[in-house]
Amino acid sequence: MAGIILTVDIGTSSLKAAFIDLDGRLLAFSRQAYRPDAGREPGAGDWELAFARALEGLYARAPDCVPCGVCVSGNGPTLVPVTGAGEPLQPLYWHDGRTALPAEGPPPRSFFLPRAAWLKKNAPAEYEKTSLFFSPHEWLALRLGAEALTVLPSAAYEPYYWDDEQCRYFDLDREKFPPFVSMGSVMGSVSAKAASFFGPSRGGRLKSGIPIVAAGPDFITALIGTGTLRPGDVCDRAGSSEGINVCAPYPVEGEGLRALPHAREGLWNIGSLIPSSGRLFERYRAFTGQEALSYEEHLAALIPQTARVDVFRRLQAFPLSGDAFPCPPLTSSPLDLGRAVLCAIGFAVRGAAEALGKHGFAVREMRVSGGQAKNPLWNQLKADITGITVMVPEIPDGELAGNAVLSATALGVARAFEEAADKMVRLREIYKPRTQTASFWDEQYWLHRSQKRESAR
Repeated sequence: MAGIILTVDIGTSSLKAAFIDLDGRLLAFSRQAYRPDAGREPGAGDWELAFARALEGLYARAPDCVPCGVCVSGNGPTLVPVTGAGEPLQPLYWHDGRTALPAEGPPPRSFFLPRAAWLKKNAPAEYEKTSLFFSPHEWLALRLGAEALTVLPSAAYEPYYWDDEQCRYFDLDREKFPPFVSMGSVMGSVSAKAASFFGPSRGGRLKSGIPIVAAGPDFITALIGTGTLRPGDVCDRAGSSEGINVCAPYPVEGEGLRALPHAREGLWNIGSLIPSSGRLFERYRAFTGQEALSYEEHLAALIPQTARVDVFRRLQAFPLSGDAFPCPPLTSSPLDLGRAVLCAIGFAVRGAAEALGKHGFAVREMRVSGGQAKNPLWNQLKADITGITVMVPEIPDGELAGNAVLSATALGVARAFEEAADKMVRLREIYKPRTQTASFWDEQYWLHRSQKRESAR
């Protein structure tokens, strides 16, 4: 058996972990939802407990796996303030709106410093207690034995994190932000303390001295783990939020688009973000009291297993934003509500792809990553609604696969992560749009858009 990587991703609502070998084969997978106290957002301690449960789950499925490396990615730009005693304070999440900007001057490029500035302005005692700020994956890596470092996806990302000039602009202490290390580097090794806690009590296979490989934010590692590495490649990364990302040779700015450096030097990632797709479906499940149903059962009830599409005709248009589930008509059944939600997500993906097309990036096929990618019925429906071919990698959790690819590079198995991805990332299934439903979905899409325009007036 090839060397095995313990690969971990800290998501917004759950933590995922897997054993993946250096040939790109998934040996075991575990997903653990966070369990914070009622009324409280998950904290760093919840991530650590979820990691412990995930490790137990992995060893239960694959007791003979002995990792030769650990690699952790995470959601961003979330910041975890950590005190000098090592105590993590409540995270400043990427989605919670807690940012502060100076009253004057140009908009900053940093995604992180406005969050630290919010803490200094609104919770000065906590800011003073903070010794260092970390992203979630850097904090868990630190707990496992890594050095106190910030992982840069590439050198081009430095201004999107922090630099001396921007720290002065925000009046923040530069020493509270750790030095940079390149993604795909070894940033330390599992400590004896971590091995003692996570080893014998969790299966006995996590040994001290195992290299800890630096991984970046989850959207970057998903690009690597889906093989979205060459100009024209497209990735649909679907989780609590969703983004359609195209690898481009040059940056493009436009309404609804965001241009950021790619993981590959000299290339760009042009993204069209859908702020709430998975979260809308979760709110629907909670609203209708169906949270106990598995996703497979839920989608099987909502999506016909044939090309019959009349059940989706003229359903209510739902917005993909806000924290509350939109108030539906009293006559709507749970099935109609669920189908309306699926249509809203599919139409949002189609609209995001169209936005990219208007700027020269026609989306004809896309690789998918995330929990949504694991359901064949939803993959086919998404292909039908959008008119885009949907391609599912063997490991649909692109973040976990990307971490394994980075580890192969860091451990010397490949010269660069592009070479490792070519070997380790393989497509499993391809879903093409069905021509017999194309006119129906065109009609419903434009009806949906007209409904949105009417409701916006």
